[in-house]
Formats: sequence, C-alpha cells, structure tokens
Amino acid sequence: MPRPPIAAAPGTSDWWWVFDPRQSLRARAALIVGLGTTAFILGLSAITGTLYRRTLEQQTGALFETLAFQLGDKLDRTLYERYRSLLLGARLAPLRDPAAPTAERRRVLDALQEASPDFGWLGVTDARGRITAATAGLFEGNPAVTRPWFRGAQEAPYAGQPREDPELSRQTADIIANRADTTSRFLDLAVPVLDANGDFSGVLAAHVRWTWARDIQLSVVPDLMAREQIGATLYAGREALLDSGASGWTQPPDPPSIPDNRRGRGVLIENTVDGATYLSGYARSRGFREFRGLGWLVVVRQPVSRAFRPVVALQRGIVAWGSALAAIATIAAWCLAGRHARRLRSVRAAAERIHGGDILAVLPRRHSDSELDRMCGALGELVEDLRAKQANSDKQPKGRP
Repeated sequence: MPRPPIAAAPGTSDWWWVFDPRQSLRARAALIVGLGTTAFILGLSAITGTLYRRTLEQQTGALFETLAFQLGDKLDRTLYERYRSLLLGARLAPLRDPAAPTAERRRVLDALQEASPDFGWLGVTDARGRITAATAGLFEGNPAVTRPWFRGAQEAPYAGQPREDPELSRQTADIIANRADTTSRFLDLAVPVLDANGDFSGVLAAHVRWTWARDIQLSVVPDLMAREQIGATLYAGREALLDSGASGWTQPPDPPSIPDNRRGRGVLIENTVDGATYLSGYARSRGFREFRGLGWLVVVRQPVSRAFRPVVALQRGIVAWGSALAAIATIAAWCLAGRHARRLRSVRAAAERIHGGDILAVLPRRHSDSELDRMCGALGELVEDLRAKQANSDKQPKGRP
C-alpha cells in the first residue's frame, strides 16, 4: 500500500510565502523583533520626553521666575532711589522756607533734576496747593490742589501709577537731556515739605519719565532673549504698563490668574483667551525698605512650543535612531531565523526522502548543543532505531501457516 505524501513546501509554487508570518519562521521572528523594538522605542521616546519636559519646565520656569523677580526688584529699587532723592530735597532749607526766593528754589530743583535725569519735571507747592517753583519755570503759579499727587502727599510720601501726559511731554521736550526721548508717560512721586517748626508747608513733586523702566527691562530681559520669544510684561491691575513684545503677540495677554501665596512668585502653564499657551514665571513687587511699592506684577513668558522645543528634538532623535536600530534588529532576526529555517527545511527534506523509501537518507548531523541540533540528533537516533528494528524484524523467519 503506497504511503501518503508529505504536504508540499509552501514555496514550491508561490515565492511570497517566505514573507507570511503564518508560514515562515523567519518572517515571524522578524515581525516579532521589529514590532517589539518599535514598541520599545516609542515607549522610551514617550517616557523620556515626559521626564525631560518636567525637568525643563522646572529649570526654565525657575529661570523665568527669577527674571521676573529681578525685574520687579530693580524697578522698586530705582523708584526708591528717586523717592529718597525727593526726601533729601524736601529737607533742604530753600524748599522748607516758604519765604525763600523763587530763583533759589528753582536752582535746587534744577540740581535735583541734573542728579536724576529721569525726572522730567520737579515742582514745589505752598500749603494751599499753588506751584511756587518748578524746573525751567514750567507751570509756576498754576494750582495743584486737585492733583492726586498733592492730595496724596500731604501726610505721607505718594507714588502713583504711570499715566499719559502729552502736554507735559510737549512742554519738557526742549529741556530734557535726551531729546530723542519722546515718551508721554510719566509716574508721579511726591513727598510732604515741612517748615522749620515741623508744620506742613507744601509738597515736593516729580514727574518721572517712564523710559527708565524700559532700560531696566532691557538690563534683565535683553533683546537677545527675543530670539527665543522670551518676553516680559509689567502689569498694574489688568493694565500692561510695560511689554517687551518678544513673545509673538501684538498686544500682551491679560495678566494670569495667580494663586495667593506668601512668596508672591511662582511658575505656571498659562492658557490665554486667544488659545496660546505659555510657560510663565511671575513675581509681584513688594517695594524696597520703607518704600512699599505699587503692587506691580511682572510676568516673563515663552510659548510652550518654543520652551519645550528641545523635548520634541530629543523625541525625534530617539525615534530616528530607534527606527534605524529596529531595522537592523529586524534584519538580524530575519537572517538568524533564516539559518534555523534552513536546518528545519533540511530535516523536512530528509524526512520526505525517508518517507519516500530512501533507506540511505539521514537526518542532518548535530553540530552544537542548541535546542535545534538536539532535536535533529534525537530525530536521527529515532530514525536509526526504527531502521534497526525494521531490519531485525525482516531477518526473523516467518511462521508457517
């Protein structure tokens, strides 16, 4: 009775079976290694990116917080210096004596302006609020009783928020040292003036040009940082007093909602109403020494897409190098599995010859101690044992019926 043939190899008619993992050992091994390596690379990229993003957020956020604090501190210190200049000026005899000549008072005011060029205008009033002397004689004789700086400085030093004053800018345009300075925003400082008896005799006021704030901002957050879209904004309430304009906006966003804490500073991821997201460091000014400050909020920002660009670059690098590694690993698995597949095909071919009656066919010899070689050796011993038993059975005499 003829023996049934062993099923034909998949590749006898179709060549593509070698790429089918359901039929090909090397395709299955390459697929497992390729998918496993790719999954590992993607997971490594995601985990590394997350950890790096957290580290970068902490480090960069701490830098922005420090810059915001330094900017606010420098602004407060500069205002304190101007405030101290006014306090010292208010103690000079020509200003304390209401009967002092106007020319002498004016010389004192001019000297104060020369010592601090940021003073756009200085003036002193009498107790009724009339300006009795001023730099360059501007506004002398005008009433100031309704001015906030006069009302606020009758009992204690006064500091007001920056305001627009085009008329003052126009009046002082010909006497300022820097004629290229055309700012129309001024900040009011004023201190009470006491006579020799300690009684209120008037107010010494100064309109400080706001350009000094821009100079301080450039010393802390220079234009060089604009290349990385790092910008600084100074807020009084919800009004932006100063903005470097380096973070990619036409108008600065509204101030962020910051938590109340004792430090008055911190870091946050800020989502603005226009859909932009920023990594922001903030600090609230607290004044300097006896000057209590104006409660300004300084925010240093950078778009998240720019701040975390190194994270994206790192992840892309991991994926690129990982893809190359996955390709090499897949090719190596294909080649290594191919060696085992060839051994298995040789075992199959020998089995087919034995099955077809070739009594001299032998299975591949064992060359190493691998599992595949041990299997080949065990099958070879099995076949030889079966052949020996078959030979002994053929030599025994058959019984007669």
